Amino acid sequence: MSATPYKSIAVLGLGTVATPLVKELLGHGASVLVITRPSSTSRNVPEGAQHAAIDYSNVSALTDAFRKHNVEVVVSTVNHNSINTQPPTAEAAKRAGVKLYVPSEYGLASGGQTQGVLGEKSRFIDSLVAADIPYLRLYVGGFIEWIPFLLGLPETGKLNIIGEGTTRGSFTALDDIAGFLAYILTHTPPSQLHNATLRIQGDRKSLREIAALYDGKVEIAQIAEFPADIPEAGLRTFLQKEFEVGVGSTGFDAAKGRDDEQLAGSSNSLWRGQQWKTVKEVLNL
Repeated sequence: MSATPYKSIAVLGLGTVATPLVKELLGHGASVLVITRPSSTSRNVPEGAQHAAIDYSNVSALTDAFRKHNVEVVVSTVNHNSINTQPPTAEAAKRAGVKLYVPSEYGLASGGQTQGVLGEKSRFIDSLVAADIPYLRLYVGGFIEWIPFLLGLPETGKLNIIGEGTTRGSFTALDDIAGFLAYILTHTPPSQLHNATLRIQGDRKSLREIAALYDGKVEIAQIAEFPADIPEAGLRTFLQKEFEVGVGSTGFDAAKGRDDEQLAGSSNSLWRGQQWKTVKEVLNL
């Protein structure tokens, strides 16, 4: 295996994680191919990146694109509703001789999980292992920018908390997620990335501690679950319940059923000299 960091990278999608990631990769001198689905409305491809519109189920077209651009790494950024679109893209990556596949994780610790979207993510990793496709998995906890969404603040004007809300979890800013991933892909020897699970966190807080940052300016509401008339009610309820039992920490170990605080953020040091953004800073509290 070459010790030279990767320089040719394909990014699937151009949304929340992908857009800043592409910009960061370009800033590090990488050659970037953005692949979006023909039905996608995302067309603001950062200057300097190549673009192709290809259906993610079209294995032959994806394979041709990866080969044409000499792609070394495929980074998937599909959202939680599209995890099942990844298998054909992984097959194409293998056919094209891609050296590393980065699945769409960017959230809670999925290793060993069996239910819901985390279970889907875990099973996809298993499929990569079975197909002998090297992977890099990245746990980030919750996006700091999405904390108001998680608490239902935009819709209700309140900070809605399910359970006690006292369990600490990991939160990371989107810019830090993109910056970290771009940095390690373009600066770290491939041998350190293959079949690795990296865990980062920008800040470590409980939902009660986050609510306290609002300094009494916003009412806190104790709820059992989000009502069905709130968009993505099920997702918000699921995420808060996961945080309540420790899964929100990037140090969570499903096999042991508990959080290992020493693991949380254990990969931060790979991005040398970085000052990680805090919840208070990002949300301007």
